[in-house]
Amino acid sequence: MSSPDPLAHLAPERLVVLDTAHLAGLISDAISNSRERRRSAQRFIADLLERRWLPLLSWHHLEELLQHRDEALVDARVRYLRELPRAAWVRPFDDRAGPGSILEVFRAEVAAAVAYPGARPAQVRDRARQHVIVIGAGDDAIPEHFRDWRLLRPALAAQQANARRVAAISRWRAHDIDDKPIGAWFGQPARAPDDVSRRLIRMREALEAEISVRGDKRIADPRAMAEEFMREVADDGYAVAGGPQLAPAVQLLVNAGLDPDDIDPSATFRQTMDLLMFHRRLRLVAESFELPWSELKRRALRNNLPSVRLEDAMRLYAQDQQERKGSELNDTHLLCLSPYADLTCVDKRTLESLRRARTKCPDLDQLLGKVARAPTYAAVVPILPEQ
Repeated sequence: MSSPDPLAHLAPERLVVLDTAHLAGLISDAISNSRERRRSAQRFIADLLERRWLPLLSWHHLEELLQHRDEALVDARVRYLRELPRAAWVRPFDDRAGPGSILEVFRAEVAAAVAYPGARPAQVRDRARQHVIVIGAGDDAIPEHFRDWRLLRPALAAQQANARRVAAISRWRAHDIDDKPIGAWFGQPARAPDDVSRRLIRMREALEAEISVRGDKRIADPRAMAEEFMREVADDGYAVAGGPQLAPAVQLLVNAGLDPDDIDPSATFRQTMDLLMFHRRLRLVAESFELPWSELKRRALRNNLPSVRLEDAMRLYAQDQQERKGSELNDTHLLCLSPYADLTCVDKRTLESLRRARTKCPDLDQLLGKVARAPTYAAVVPILPEQ
């Protein structure tokens, strides 16, 4: 456990979310054979601490830092983070798990919304902050067992593959239906099996082409990815066929995770899917709260949770890149730490996407700390906001 903080009487420390590339470059310089590069890395950390700034670490940083073919370099990265004299990190659900992820941020925001019903997003952020951030030494942030990071490789590879899948498929639509009312499908009967099969084949072919052209180039088999996704779609559809109590479209939504009273016929397809994804995530943290599901839904509204507001805005208004890389998902997760940091460093693409989102959602300005681009870690100190 961390000892009492001897610096608590000083001015509050401020937090900077570095891009993972910054951390990778910093560590490479710190272990370099070049004296100049080593001094540059030493100066950076010294400058941060002297100004009472701390790097804010998360699982999303570790997830990328641990995925390198050079095992000796990964060992050095873990060792460097553990040797940091002082750092901040996202509080994990389990103290032995290392820095937490966006799910822990979400859990803290839900807890704040549950405790203070009707709180606005900025109020939720302010009340959640004390439960989101932990400050201490590097070896508190990165527990000893992370030296055995190789055991995490299968899970890390699976997460990376899933990120590529999400990035490749999430924007794809078989038809342009995002803005159509979901109720338009409620009166339609289930299709004949032969018709369904033909449509699924056409959709699979279209999705395969989309993944081949727009997906992450590291996706080895676009056809297999498309087939797996369409199998899931088909399984959901076949499950509906045996349920005559509700209209097929309604039954499909209920099977996916919505309660019948959550389904608004006037809501668009996009709005309904957003609500479905939100409720799925809410169920992941529901066991942390001694509340009936109906009451949890009533108090934890997606529009009042800062990280959800930001994710929604980025999903709707971010640039649709020609190549939809899996790393975009991690970039968004790091950006979602910005309500809890004084400075968040992002790449040029993410900064432009955020600019577009802010144009459409100006209320985001009330939620976020400063977000800026720094091409290297050495360029971060000059853009630190003044006290």
